[in-house]
Amino acid sequence: MIREKERGETTEYVYNLLKEMIFGWRLSPGQKINISHLTREINISAIPLREALSRLHSERLVVSEPNKGYRVSDTLDDDSMTKMLEARILMETHAVRNIIRSNHLSVTEEMSRLTEQMSSINVVSSNKEGLHFTHLDQQFHYSMMNRGENSFLSEAYEGMHCHLHIGRFYHLKGIVDQRETTAEHWEIIEAIRTRDTYRAERAIANHIQDAKSRLLERDKKENR
Repeated sequence: MIREKERGETTEYVYNLLKEMIFGWRLSPGQKINISHLTREINISAIPLREALSRLHSERLVVSEPNKGYRVSDTLDDDSMTKMLEARILMETHAVRNIIRSNHLSVTEEMSRLTEQMSSINVVSSNKEGLHFTHLDQQFHYSMMNRGENSFLSEAYEGMHCHLHIGRFYHLKGIVDQRETTAEHWEIIEAIRTRDTYRAERAIANHIQDAKSRLLERDKKENR
């Protein structure tokens, strides 16, 4: 029988494995998740698998349907993606204004560390590395939101799981936008360091809008 500590470690392993499978489209959008099949494929019991699925459900990567079980959530359509990114601009520009107004410039140290890590990842090596890049990108923006000192906005922002939704599109692109994303991060960091509110707001808006343009360009290429 699996002890509690071992089960917790196993659940974490299954959670990370399923997440990698979803990001790599080995479990494709809308696909029904066959628990019996997965337990045999992963060679694990159903308990940690269900616990991992419950966690993925809270992140909106899977959907639980009454009397049907779990399925992989669909990717966002262009309209939903646009609205989500518009919400991000409003939240993140508000946060950066508060950071500069309150002189919380030390947040740039954490943002710089994360950006340096993002630059050093070999994102073409595996889906796992692409997922790691997405996680660091998420932490970059979370650090900024949390130092904006509005807990309601921070919780709402985290609840949107923006980077998880965006990260799922990287499989179709074949590569993450590493060079562009990190360059845009450095511009945001420098704007905060110099306490230039207008430059910081513009850098954030441009970063999010450019990410949207790159994603939509991916859609155009896929539909040709």
